[in-house]
Amino acid sequence: MSSGFLHRTSEQGLFGGGNPGNVRARMRPPYTGKRRDMKHAQWQESDHARVEALLSGVPFFNEVARDDADQRALLLARTEIIEAGPGDRVIRAGEVESSLYFLLRGQLVVQGESADGAPSAVLYYVSPGEVFGTLSMLLGTARSATIRVADAAREAVMAKLEFTDFDRPDSPYTLATRLAFFHMLVHQIRWAVEVQRMQAPDQELVAALRKVPIFTGPKDSDEELAALKTQARELAGLLYRWNTKPPSATGNAQLT
Repeated sequence: MSSGFLHRTSEQGLFGGGNPGNVRARMRPPYTGKRRDMKHAQWQESDHARVEALLSGVPFFNEVARDDADQRALLLARTEIIEAGPGDRVIRAGEVESSLYFLLRGQLVVQGESADGAPSAVLYYVSPGEVFGTLSMLLGTARSATIRVADAAREAVMAKLEFTDFDRPDSPYTLATRLAFFHMLVHQIRWAVEVQRMQAPDQELVAALRKVPIFTGPKDSDEELAALKTQARELAGLLYRWNTKPPSATGNAQLT
């Protein structure tokens, strides 16, 4: 499968019936400002047409749905639909967890965090169709930014998946689905790195980017999957280094 996925990034689909199991959302205690918790969308179990319509805007979900009906059903069963209201926090800087998200409806803001834990300046906006929350999992680090629902948004609806389900050796997904997943990550992170390279050229980082290996072996193989995982992590490391340069040197933050 080829991913066909290329979206902006930040830390910052088509499905029929099925009954997804709930995925637990682990949140750190909030700062002392107004916020409500995200919640599982109760209509996910009963309104399959609504779920299908929302996921149809995400190329990765569409690809799996098109190519393998069994994998489509499995992916749906492991996807949790999350709702949040204006001002709700989705991800907090400093969290350590294994979930990634696709924004299906609404708008999110990516913010830094001040010393007292309150969100600071807006770094980036997340729009529908974008995936976020992957950089920390690829690097094994805590979340690097706080993401909340924009105050002007009526609501935000997100699809939540577990990164480890795709990454672990005993993954429940087929090789083809895992290849599509990591192709998606490599494409989106490379896009973000290229944006940073153009906005803030850095000789050392550009040289390191040229050294990221490109797979030339057999397609649709375990070797290709291993190579994609390596590419994703090396590109994530480069993106993190670009992101941590002074803001005046890097322009708009590109976080994933």
